[in-house]
Amino acid sequence: MNAAAGLLVVALLGPPPARTYTWRDAAGQTHITSTPPPPGAELLEPPPPPAVELGRPAPPLPRQEASGLEAPPREQLNSTQQQAWTSLDQHLARARAGKDQRTLEAVANSLLQDSLWGHGLWVMPLVPALALALLGLLGWWFALGLPTSLRLPVLGGSLLLGLAFGHLLLTVFLYQPQAVRLQRNLELLELHLGIGRAPGPTQRALLQGHYRALEAATTLSQPPWRFPAEVRSLRADLKQVMVEP
Repeated sequence: MNAAAGLLVVALLGPPPARTYTWRDAAGQTHITSTPPPPGAELLEPPPPPAVELGRPAPPLPRQEASGLEAPPREQLNSTQQQAWTSLDQHLARARAGKDQRTLEAVANSLLQDSLWGHGLWVMPLVPALALALLGLLGWWFALGLPTSLRLPVLGGSLLLGLAFGHLLLTVFLYQPQAVRLQRNLELLELHLGIGRAPGPTQRALLQGHYRALEAATTLSQPPWRFPAEVRSLRADLKQVMVEP
């Protein structure tokens, strides 16, 4: 079933769109390019998230212990990614020095959006509706050849099967990649907040609690609305961490 779902996703999405970069050169001129900015340029947006390919099993989220808080793990970055995060760190440091709270919150929002909807993930909410419609249509077609007393149960069963299959697709191919991308990028952000250190124990514990909640919300036993609710809660607390790390 997972293999079939993967083929469906690939057929719907096609190749992922090319990423654009917004950056400012030494003369203060802003550029939007399809290639990474040159050395020394100021990146005006969060770095690209580590890729989590659709249709492939997402690496498991590391479980964090409630006690004995550790520093966020360091992601293995290539030179372009490291330069991008260093530029972001410098950008946030200047925003903090200028007490520019709007920039701090904008970076948090932009990073969340890129983690949630980059690499074609924005299409995935349509897939459960497609699965429901397809199985409902098949159930209706099959029920036409049955006695009248059996048509409604067969159609209802097909719709329930479509809902279950749609929930499977939504969880495996949207929520799980989103959760992995969010944790990876937020752990990188913790190391590049423009303060020269990781956030304090209280804020670190707050983020760890969200990582655990996101992981729990990506299990098939959870209702489909729990993960978006956890993301909304994370968004509010991330702004607090950005402003008061």
